[in-house]
Amino acid sequence: MGYRYILLILTCKILFGQLSITGSLKPTGMFRISDQSRMDLPFRLAELKLGYTMGDFDFMLNSAVEHRWGENNPVFDLREAYIVWFPNWGEIKFGKQIHAWGVADGNNPTDNLNAYDYYFMFLSGTDRKLGSLSAAMTIYWGDWQLEGVIIPDHIPNRMPFNEPDFPFQISEPSKSDATDKTLPYEKIENPIEYGLRLKTTVGETDVGISYFNGKDRSFSLLGVDTFNIIKIDPKIGYRETSVFGLNVVTFIDDITIRAEAGYFTTENNYQESWFQYYDTKAEYVQYVIQFEYRTVSSSTIGAQLIGNHVLNAVGQTVDLLTMDQTTLNTDNFIPGLGTPFAMIAEQSLSISGSETFFDESLELNYNLLINLEEKGQMVGINAAYSLIENWSIDGSVSYFKGDDKPENSFEQLEDFSHFQFQLAYSF
Repeated sequence: MGYRYILLILTCKILFGQLSITGSLKPTGMFRISDQSRMDLPFRLAELKLGYTMGDFDFMLNSAVEHRWGENNPVFDLREAYIVWFPNWGEIKFGKQIHAWGVADGNNPTDNLNAYDYYFMFLSGTDRKLGSLSAAMTIYWGDWQLEGVIIPDHIPNRMPFNEPDFPFQISEPSKSDATDKTLPYEKIENPIEYGLRLKTTVGETDVGISYFNGKDRSFSLLGVDTFNIIKIDPKIGYRETSVFGLNVVTFIDDITIRAEAGYFTTENNYQESWFQYYDTKAEYVQYVIQFEYRTVSSSTIGAQLIGNHVLNAVGQTVDLLTMDQTTLNTDNFIPGLGTPFAMIAEQSLSISGSETFFDESLELNYNLLINLEEKGQMVGINAAYSLIENWSIDGSVSYFKGDDKPENSFEQLEDFSHFQFQLAYSF
């Protein structure tokens, strides 16, 4: 009889828990400015978020359906599915989740726990990230907050291989023989990754330090093996990289200042007996300084200084133009971990803002990205108009301009200049 009462109590708790459901349907069209041709890249046609609260527990689910025009094969993506427990001293989370470290908007050199989805690189926040199975624990003690995260398996960036409509043409590494099969990535012997973050408040300033130890999210050439004089077997994999991070948020009157910096150390530690092993070691720094001002009418304007600087790089690598072996240095080293926008230019300036009109029925956003090292800029404008309740129509333009040098990243982005339309229904 006692078991029946226990079952009844549990059933009542489940039935009387709090359920929240939000989602959207967003058919989107993207067209190239140069010739108005449609760009066939995937977009998130539908999104659904579920949250269920029962006592000290939350159950969270975040899913999406990816679609590509011209194909009748939508792909379901379970982006997050995790449980949260809220004891009186903090919180514990377990499951597939996207972590949000860093304090700047969109560009976070200290936020490296999750891989990037390069198909959605121009979206903001967690929308550009991939979820991973992980466990996280946060402890609160007065003004202090300590967080630890363990990720049992390495998840790499999702790369748009062989996509003619993507701005950077990326070919998946393949064997050099006649079979032309995709190369397998080298197995990671110890895939466990972990991170620690400590935050506190000093006066009106939030300060945080962090440490992450894991593997690169983008692959690198680790070495080569030789079958004979003609056939070469490249070895592709992920270097081990650690990051020390510093975050600061403070205020001066109506101006919010956000700053973060990451110090990266990376090395190829596979130690395999290949014909040629590239003993790569490097140190680099990425940083973001952001100023944001909000007016009394709720409009905002902000600026970000974004930088990437390679301090030291030693070892051997391959010249991607000549495919000859060459010495690794600070000029040809390519980071495999960090914020993608810091890798487009050594130093860049981003200016952005937003304004609302007609009782907030129309929202206008604009941004300008300027390459401070070489000629190049990007101009973006987005307008969203609320038609009726839950319905809106969005339109945006992104225009890139470089110079005539093929190695200039903004020159490669020129053909990606596009305009986009989206009809959105939210619930």
